[in-house]
Amino acid sequence: MDETTVQVYSVLFVMATVLLVFTARFFQKRPGRRRAQRQLDGLERITGWTTQSIESNRPLHLSFGGAAIGGDKTPAALAEAELFHQVIKRANAGDIAPILSMSAPVMIPLGQDTLRRAWHKGDGASRVIWYPPNLAYAGAVTASMADDKPAAHIMAGGFGIELALMLDGADRQGHPSLAVSDRLDGQAVAYALADHVLIGEELFVASGAVSEEGRGRNDAAVLDVWRGLIILGATVFLLLEFSSQLPLLTWQLAAAGAAVLIALGAVMYRRR
Repeated sequence: MDETTVQVYSVLFVMATVLLVFTARFFQKRPGRRRAQRQLDGLERITGWTTQSIESNRPLHLSFGGAAIGGDKTPAALAEAELFHQVIKRANAGDIAPILSMSAPVMIPLGQDTLRRAWHKGDGASRVIWYPPNLAYAGAVTASMADDKPAAHIMAGGFGIELALMLDGADRQGHPSLAVSDRLDGQAVAYALADHVLIGEELFVASGAVSEEGRGRNDAAVLDVWRGLIILGATVFLLLEFSSQLPLLTWQLAAAGAAVLIALGAVMYRRR
């Protein structure tokens, strides 16, 4: 596939996404049209954590880790910042601002802006903390847990195996945790040690699921639509490939198999 074809497909994808977003927002405004969100256990706990933070006057700890903007991880970093923005808005009824920590200097302005837009009480800049990267970052965060006593840890960013030290420290202190990493080794640690974990594209629907506004939920719904279409397209493509390689598997049989899978998927989706 040449570069021009890729560009054309990219433009069509963006246009289709914009159309789906505005369509979802249009139907969301109609009376009685409220779509249930895909259930993600970790994100559902955030409401309870923010309530606990407000009642106990203890901060939430929101960690970017080594996430940074300016490279191929920029979309993930922006998604993490939007998630933290929605979490801080939920905690805004309290008297103590959440703590944002990061190890990439370029993320300090983004962290300050995220806190400023969501927290409207005094100067929250002192709650944005930079630590040296990797094990030094993990050690500093772990050491601060005993002093800050966070109500919960939401670690969404760039983490490696040093994430194990932070999650172990949170567990020893009795602090609940949710984690997701844009690195494979950090994601494996999160899956094994965190109380709750996000996987794959769940990071990009997280802010919509946490948001109290309809727009964020609509955007998350559009991502769910693309997720379903990609899974469906991949399934049909594999069945067609098999039908061309096996003489006993015709395209009619492959189409029937695809129809059965689609029907089962629709039934499971409606029963969720």
